[in-house]
Amino acid sequence: MNRSLFLSLAALPVLAVLAACGGAAPEPTAAPTQPAAATLPPAPEGYQGGAVTDGGTITGTVSYAGPAVEPEVVTVDKDNEVCGDTIELMPVQTDSAGGLTNAVVRITDISSGKPLDELGSDFVLDQRGCVYSPSVVIVPVGSALTILNSDGILHNVHTTPFDNPPLNVAQPGTQAEIASDEFTFAEFIPVGCDVHRWMHATIVAADNPYAVVTGADGSFTLTDVPAGTYRIEIWHLELGTQTFDVTVEAGGTTTQDAEF
Repeated sequence: MNRSLFLSLAALPVLAVLAACGGAAPEPTAAPTQPAAATLPPAPEGYQGGAVTDGGTITGTVSYAGPAVEPEVVTVDKDNEVCGDTIELMPVQTDSAGGLTNAVVRITDISSGKPLDELGSDFVLDQRGCVYSPSVVIVPVGSALTILNSDGILHNVHTTPFDNPPLNVAQPGTQAEIASDEFTFAEFIPVGCDVHRWMHATIVAADNPYAVVTGADGSFTLTDVPAGTYRIEIWHLELGTQTFDVTVEAGGTTTQDAEF
């Protein structure tokens, strides 16, 4: 069998599955834009987790003080019964006091401290109302991400990492969940949907447990940090990165605010 005929026949089962699920094959779109690179390398390989005695706390608030950012209103051109007629995207989301949500705060140069599993055990990214929820999800190296399809329509999960294996798979409405491979390297990974072009999220694969996403009011807290001086990185998809050197005293609390 010649190569062209073989490739044509190999594609038939994929098209049949998509047809059976009630959706057409997703139209190809540009891959999601890679988030701004972190300014510092990740924590050293071989992070050692264990009990932390008399650890300290780093807390603070990340805020936005720039000009008002108007929401981007996207006209929905498919699956309107689920997605609605428009989707409103907020690239910079704050509370009334300017507290910035969806910023990632992490220690970049720590080699030992509390166990990595302090980040949790179940890591989920949902597709609900034709948007990703949450828009930023932290997953420790060595763990996988569960991706839900709460919409019951065809989505396509498309990640574009630098170092980890990519994921590019159709998820029909009949498939309630899929799982990524375990993440091996620490990095920021864009996620997009080739069916619904406005859908974007970021996976943060973390190699130490000192990483958190700011809350709705821009606040964050890192607990059980061994005494010492560390580099704190604060990253936001639209606003970029800031870094700070922070000294943690045994049993003490250090406040580090940031403003974009």
